[in-house]
Amino acid sequence: MPAHIGDDGAKAVDALIASGVAKQLAEKRRKPLPLETELFNQTIYWLNEMNLADGLSVMALGGSARYELLFENRGEASNIKDVGVGVSQVLLVIVAALFAQPGHIVIVEEPESHLHPLAQSQLAELFAKVSRERNVQFIVETHSEHLFRRMQTLMARGDVTNQNCAMYFVEREGKDAILRELIPTEFGGITNWPESFFGDALGETREQSRIMFNRQKLERDK
Repeated sequence: MPAHIGDDGAKAVDALIASGVAKQLAEKRRKPLPLETELFNQTIYWLNEMNLADGLSVMALGGSARYELLFENRGEASNIKDVGVGVSQVLLVIVAALFAQPGHIVIVEEPESHLHPLAQSQLAELFAKVSRERNVQFIVETHSEHLFRRMQTLMARGDVTNQNCAMYFVEREGKDAILRELIPTEFGGITNWPESFFGDALGETREQSRIMFNRQKLERDK
């Protein structure tokens, strides 16, 4: 097991394989699972929650001491190179979060890249759970409305509070980038939304309703 995965997560897959091999050996010898297998099991849990994989497995390459990591989906196993950019990228984020020790700071840039909406939302659950249970701080730069909205839901539930979560909107003023703190309520609402922060979602809903009503009226008139 690597002592660390590197600042850029370069050894995340190495750590995951080491954890998977430890699990494989313990099960083969019918012994209790050692602590280092938790990384493998928890990674499977979050991939499953994000609907990205049913499971993970490790396979020895010939008679060597080298292994490959396989993603299991619908009864088929695929190498990490064959599962898509989004899955392989978010795997590093999940491992970095789970591998971080209490007191560590994990900085993540656009973890939602190439992920479907459910997986983006579950990233908020991952960050909140690890932060709450293991005292890990996350600094996340994101363009994902799904991640942001789920964080608001976590605030509404009370899983995240104003005391342990801060949100900022970055905007340009000339050549400067200005951080503007968003002020959330205890129920997850934002009291100072920047103009067109997520576009005009309410306006889009109204327009869709208007079009649907007019088309239904035309059909009735026919």
